[in-house]
Amino acid sequence: MSHSTPSPVQDAMPTTRGMNFYLEDANLAFVCASVMDAATLERARPHLAALGAVAGDELEALAAQADRHGPVLRPFDERGRRVDEVLFHPAYHEMERLAFGRFGLAAMSHRDGILGWPGRVPHVVKYALSYLFSQSEFGLLCPVNMTDSTARMLRRHGSAELQARYLPRLTTTDPAELWQGTQWMTEKTGGSDAGAATTVARRDADGTWRLWGDKWFCSNANCDMALTLARPEGAPAGTRGLAMFLAPKVLPDGTKNAWIINRLKDKLGSRSMATGEVTYQGAVGYLVGELGRGFKQMMEMVNGSRLSNAMRAAGIMRRCVLESLVHARGRAAFGGALAALPLLRASLLEMLLDAEAAASVVLNGAALFDGADAGRAEDARLLRVWTPIAKGWITARARWVASEAMNVRAGNGYTEEWPNARLLRDSYLGAIWEGTTNIVALDVQRAILKDGALAPLAGFITRRLETVGEPAAKPGADLVRTALAEIAERTLAWPGLPKPERELDARPVADALYHGLAASLLLAEGQRLREHSGDCRKLLAALLYVRRWLRPPTSLAPVFPPEALGWLDALADWSPVPAEALSVV
Repeated sequence: MSHSTPSPVQDAMPTTRGMNFYLEDANLAFVCASVMDAATLERARPHLAALGAVAGDELEALAAQADRHGPVLRPFDERGRRVDEVLFHPAYHEMERLAFGRFGLAAMSHRDGILGWPGRVPHVVKYALSYLFSQSEFGLLCPVNMTDSTARMLRRHGSAELQARYLPRLTTTDPAELWQGTQWMTEKTGGSDAGAATTVARRDADGTWRLWGDKWFCSNANCDMALTLARPEGAPAGTRGLAMFLAPKVLPDGTKNAWIINRLKDKLGSRSMATGEVTYQGAVGYLVGELGRGFKQMMEMVNGSRLSNAMRAAGIMRRCVLESLVHARGRAAFGGALAALPLLRASLLEMLLDAEAAASVVLNGAALFDGADAGRAEDARLLRVWTPIAKGWITARARWVASEAMNVRAGNGYTEEWPNARLLRDSYLGAIWEGTTNIVALDVQRAILKDGALAPLAGFITRRLETVGEPAAKPGADLVRTALAEIAERTLAWPGLPKPERELDARPVADALYHGLAASLLLAEGQRLREHSGDCRKLLAALLYVRRWLRPPTSLAPVFPPEALGWLDALADWSPVPAEALSVV
């Protein structure tokens, strides 16, 4: 944190309102410098600072309003005609103007010159900007990501005609011209079991495809076009028989397409964004890609969305850490600052470590996204397993961090006047969207068994560990190596295990891989900081992370020794930490 800590006051109720979330986050600045080249970082900084200022003030106020006043479905107009209009509070439209317009978050991967960039903005910059946005508004980033993903799918698989007709509308930064996209897969039969889908595609004599069926969980229900899965008549059962179609809300002749919104969901979180139930009643759908490859194409989109999901959860974690530090340092109890109490310091330290690790995993993953798009096969192989690993752990852990942050603020945190309740509610969605935690763990297992994904990931982790030269940090690196060897040994046994036993391995192995990956990134970052400035601050954080997740204490022992808690303020403020401090771990 860049500002000086005020003296605690007994009845103080400190707030983060008005803070610049980028300038308050030295860790984000450091990680950006690690994953971006110098020219990219120089161009990105003013935009990160601008969005950080908006997130800490204007966007926070808008998000609170939009959360309290959610969307309303207007199915019919005053003359009884079906319109299926979704009405939003003005605050939501202001947030749309910020995300789609001013910052161009959905357009920057598809159009040159967004934010004055020479060419297209790299994914890693987009993710850093979105990470800041998500700290105040989670729900709207779903439509942003899905509009971005719809454009990506059309660029990769759509016909020239579809690209010419729809890409300019999907990628504009002019709110008056923008058409938002989405992807709808979930049916009453389930979301993860896509092969059980019952939506049917029938082809008219003139070659037009028409869609019939229900979609049960339709995020961004007010969209202008939806990528959807349907089974052409006569196609085989399961995922092999599914095709991808683009169904616009309005057809080229200006008539409304034949789908209706039955109702909007009453959700725990992401209340600002409209999620509904949709019925296709012979809606026109344009084939995207090849028949029978719809599911594979949709999974391309899902893999990118999973990384975006992890980014949003990481943003929530960071916001919760900031809220907790500001509150604990500014409020007095029992004759001193809350932040001086040992149990609270232990909670703050664990939250901080989790948030820093998540930021590193997400932004390094975004850098792989750039590499994969540039044709680097190794980056694409890494991304295949990196994404479900990151999505699985970070979205699940965000719930704990958000809950702990509410605990720090206590009674005020439980009220809707403060941001904690909204952060907690929003944190629960990430672990459900784009596959529950168990589903993505099984995807990690599938990537290891079918795609040989462990080898490139182990190589990546090992190369990071090889950079660690600080003697006091080498035991931490060795613990990561030991964990990696145990994982490799266990996964070698998978082909011979009965399926139920093998599946029970999926989640602990996915979690352990996340911790090994996160620890290797933190250790490598720590070594760079040590070599650059002599500061061991990041190495201390890395070793404490290893202690928490790869060398757990006995059940009755504290997670962190008392001596380690003494360094919380230096870690939070990014104050220099001497090498001697590493001995406390």
